[in-house]
Amino acid sequence: MTARSRFFVVSVLMLALLALVVEGRAYANGRVVRFVRQVAGPYEIALGTIPPIPAPGALHLTMTVANASSKSYVLDAEIAVTGKSPESDSSGLGPLSATHNPEDPTFYDINTTVDREGTWLFTVAVSSDLGEASADFPIEVRKANPLAGIATLLLLVALLTIIGLSAWTYLRDWGKTRKRKKRGRS
Repeated sequence: MTARSRFFVVSVLMLALLALVVEGRAYANGRVVRFVRQVAGPYEIALGTIPPIPAPGALHLTMTVANASSKSYVLDAEIAVTGKSPESDSSGLGPLSATHNPEDPTFYDINTTVDREGTWLFTVAVSSDLGEASADFPIEVRKANPLAGIATLLLLVALLTIIGLSAWTYLRDWGKTRKRKKRGRS
């Protein structure tokens, strides 16, 4: 295997690895990276968001509810979420009913949207056989930094350029080698 063909193979493998590593958007549980936990009455309520740093637009909320004393998950709770937008004293969202995640019943999910930047206050109200309680979770919503997207695009263009040049060089050399072999047979 020539150095150029090894370079081509390594470039293709790097692109495949990049495709696995690059984060895509998902609005379902399983990707929450950080939960904020609070004890409220008999419950420990945990709330996480997707994306981790919310921006105006789509917002996915994932919650877990556990018995505060035994730490066992509460699987049959009714959960209602309301949200107050910044600069508002009234409820901006909800009440929204959380649903069980079909893949893991320990999680409760809500999909919603937020329309402005600032600190939103989400109230999670829980009701089950243990009683009723609620907890307030402030969530900072801010516009996404466009530099991250630009950097990702530049990296992708650079990798595609490297792979394209590698493929072009490989195919050019392969063609020359093939012509030499044909001449040698004649």
